[in-house]
Parts: sequence; structure tokens; C-alpha cells
Amino acid sequence: MFNLYILSYAGGLKMVKLGFRSFFTSVFLAAVSMSFMGCAGSLVQQSQTVRVSPVSDEYKLDGNLKGKTYILLAETSTGQEQHRSAVSDSLAKALAESSDPSSPMRFETKNNGKKLVDLSFLGFNGMDIKPANLCGEGLEVLSFTDLTNKLNERDLTHRHAEMKEFYQENGMFRRSDMEFLADEIGADYIVLPCLLDIRRWSKGRFSVGGVRFLQTQVVSGMLGMEIWDTRAGRKVFSATSDITIASEKIKEEPMSMEEAFKRAWYGIMKELPGHVPPLAFPSINTAGIIEGPNSPEENKTQRAVEKSNSTVGEVAKATGRP
Repeated sequence: MFNLYILSYAGGLKMVKLGFRSFFTSVFLAAVSMSFMGCAGSLVQQSQTVRVSPVSDEYKLDGNLKGKTYILLAETSTGQEQHRSAVSDSLAKALAESSDPSSPMRFETKNNGKKLVDLSFLGFNGMDIKPANLCGEGLEVLSFTDLTNKLNERDLTHRHAEMKEFYQENGMFRRSDMEFLADEIGADYIVLPCLLDIRRWSKGRFSVGGVRFLQTQVVSGMLGMEIWDTRAGRKVFSATSDITIASEKIKEEPMSMEEAFKRAWYGIMKELPGHVPPLAFPSINTAGIIEGPNSPEENKTQRAVEKSNSTVGEVAKATGRP
């Protein structure tokens, strides 16, 4: 006979004997419960750190991006070259969506109909997956594909290759090359994405009899972005983002790396000077009065109005008027 002893804290700490059948039943119910959780959605956690490189006031971006902004092909570390196009395309989509929610290049934010379980009230970080709120007036985002077509139309690919080669050797763009892009294809800004590291792995969380019921899918990466003003010949913004996303799932389903790219760009774009944080809705108590230390005068006015309305009501009752 198989017996299992566990500790119970029902009415005091004591040892409880659990038979094989009871143990198997408990495991089965736990597996079924987690299956229902898996059908309802995924538990996603995220950790992100954004570092903005210091730029003096004379050179930094002092407002919103405007004009034609071209996305260059991403720079990557050795062994990550296969992700260059995906990184550039994800940046173009993220920038377009952050500046214009109706853009056709926007990301699909419904997660293919799957729900995400938000446990932020328990202290988990990472459900802030909304795009930045940038002013898109006068901004035109063009992907690396658009840049490629523009250069090929004018037979300028060799000049672009020389520009990128100089950057790879020196870590900067020549002013003459940027002015050339401004004159030939009307580029006002060029944005260079960089993929410094990306990893993806999975591990089993819970298994019974060799069958895994819960999988943790993890994607961890480090991305960077540089914005260059082509007409002034200056690097006006530079930042990196370290991001790790962990998703608890029932199915053997890997997490998309593009999801990590997208969230990394969102975090960086929220550090741009043109980003406007969303307005917080004021809390209102049961009396209909706006709470908070920043609106004492509004509360006084509101109380005066309510007191006046109450007085009018009492006078109407006394006179018998409706």
C-alpha cells in the first residue's frame, strides 16, 4: 500500500496521511485545473530595462520626428544575421503604430484571439504592452523594403553599401552620406536598429508520469536603436532595451521572437521626447467627488454645487412645489 505524508495547516500544523488513490485524484484535479487555465489564456510575465545614451542639448532630438524616416537594415552580432530583416520590419511596424494607430503596418494586438492573464496586482511586471503615443503629424515611416526600392530606382545601392561599410568600421555615418540620402530620396531621418542578443528556450514546470502539463516559454533579448538627422548630420537619439518575456502554456507552442522585438521597441519609443504618457483617470468616490491631492479647488466647487442643489430641494419640499 502506497502512503504519502504531507503537512497540513488546518487548525494547526499536523501530519496527514494521504493514500495512493487520494494522491492520484489530487494530481488529476490539479492537472485539469491547469488545463482550464491554459484554455482560458496564457500567464505572461515581462521584465524590461531601457537605457538611453546621453546626448547634449545641442545635438539631441528636441521634439517629434517629422518628415520621411527610413528604417535601415539591422546591425546584428555574429550568428544573428538571419534576424536582420525581421528586426528592421518590426521596428517599422512599431514606429508606424506608435505614431498612427490606423496605420496599415500596425501590429496585430489581439494575440490571435488568445487571452493574457494579468497578475500585475500580485507584483508581476510586464503587462504594459501598449505602443508609445507619438505625434504622427508630418511623419512618414518607410521600411527597409521601401528604402531598397528607392535606391534601386536610382541605381544607388553601391553608395548605400559604402555608407554601411563605413559605419561597421567606425560606428558612425559620414555627414556627406546622410546629405546624399536627403538630396536623392528625401530622407529627413534614418533609424538604425541593432540586435545585440536574442535567445529562446523552454522548460517543463509540471509533469506526471512523464507527461508535461505546463511549459514555460522564454524569450530574452537585447536591442538597440539609433536615430540620425540626415540634414544636420547628427545622431540625435540612441537607446538599448533588455527584455525577457516568460509565458506559461499548456501546449507545446514556442513564443514568437517578433513579439519580443515589438515590446522592446515600444519600451524604447516611450523614452522619445515626443511620447505623451496616457492620462490617468481620476478616482471618484461614492459621493461623486473627485479624490486626490491635486484637485482641492475642484472638490470645494463640487461640494458647493451639491450643497446648493440640496438646499433648493429642501425649499421645494417645504413649499409643496415639484
